[in-house]
Amino acid sequence: MMQREGPAGGLFEKKEINLSSGPVTYHVAGEGPPVLYFHSAGGIRFTYALDELTKDYEIYMFVTPGFEGTQTHKNVDTMPLLADLAAEFVDKVIGKSCDVIGQSFGGFLSVWFTVLHPDKVGFLVPQCPSGFRPKDIPQKPPSRPEEMRNRMFAHPERIPLGEKTVEQLAESRKWSNYYHKSVGLDEDLVVRLPEIECQTLVLQGTKDGMMPPESGQLLMRQIPRAKLVYVYDAGHNIEVDQPERFVSLIRDFLMRGEAFIVNPGDELAGFQAGNN
Repeated sequence: MMQREGPAGGLFEKKEINLSSGPVTYHVAGEGPPVLYFHSAGGIRFTYALDELTKDYEIYMFVTPGFEGTQTHKNVDTMPLLADLAAEFVDKVIGKSCDVIGQSFGGFLSVWFTVLHPDKVGFLVPQCPSGFRPKDIPQKPPSRPEEMRNRMFAHPERIPLGEKTVEQLAESRKWSNYYHKSVGLDEDLVVRLPEIECQTLVLQGTKDGMMPPESGQLLMRQIPRAKLVYVYDAGHNIEVDQPERFVSLIRDFLMRGEAFIVNPGDELAGFQAGNN
């Protein structure tokens, strides 16, 4: 298990850039090829898995306006408009195309970003993305914070130090609704999935209590070069529940592309893969 003393994320430096609609906060760490990371509805979560990836990549964690106490931007209030803002961020800060990882709400955003700005994306990794829940599989909202926690994590004991309070997480999740209006299935995005031409790795946990397996299967069917991997004994946040498996998968995929699925070796035991 990846364990370090103290909170994760100590490697990241907090910065700010002024874009056309206002300031955007981001966190950056590491050296190597650039990776753009979109956070979940819970906001920024520094994980040991991301710390580990900074050994091989320069990770840019984009803070969506409204989250982490930041201000929203006028006329940026939908997922497509947010994706356009992220594209401006890439142009101004990263300066070239990059690989993209998104978790949950961030996975949803990463797909919109790729559809609207394909020239800025190398490889795409939506991790347990929201926005793709089939209409015939409704979800009852959790009634208690403990229920939400259990849906999110198969191993809550592995949450890094420094996690937000229940109240902070609830406030943070309001901002995801601000952008996607609580949509379960974004039909406007689904019809555009076949436009995605880049290599795509869809990740889902076998114990994901937030998104059903059918969500990942929808993406695999509709994105021409998508692969779907179920990570064993992981909930809705794979990088927290199974950090070693997450890091191994990401490194292998970003290094080998489509070939990652062929003879992954013993290091990647614990995955169930599918392809179209």
